[in-house]
Amino acid sequence: MAHVYRNMHFLLCVEGTEIPLKSCKSFAQEVEYEGIQEGGLNDRVHLRKKPLSKPFTFQAERYVGPGYTDPLPAGHSPEGEMVLMVSDQAGTFAEPTAQFLFSGCVVTGKNYSEVDAERPGLIIETTTVAYEQMQVKWKGGIG
Repeated sequence: MAHVYRNMHFLLCVEGTEIPLKSCKSFAQEVEYEGIQEGGLNDRVHLRKKPLSKPFTFQAERYVGPGYTDPLPAGHSPEGEMVLMVSDQAGTFAEPTAQFLFSGCVVTGKNYSEVDAERPGLIIETTTVAYEQMQVKWKGGIG
């Protein structure tokens, strides 16, 4: 059976600040194409890349607790790359399983979980970040 990487522990590094996360989701680079059909009886269709109609984004979720500070306010454009480190070992990111490097980032949104007196729970902050490029580095140089 092939080895599969686990994604259990997350840490987002932004401008020297390490932000532990609950989850990170919706990061994908989706490129749109349009089909152009040749004339005549030819059944060939050419694909041409369309201009981007929406930015690439990801969402980082974290718990809000004592000593809370917000290193990613809405509208903030961090200097340099944002690095999402994923590790399969608790508390150690010296050799992360994967690193997702995001460049050209802008914080485009911020929201907080529902507060309901009848259903207590933890407060979760969700930060939406738009980015220009994503590079992935896998443990062992895969990818």
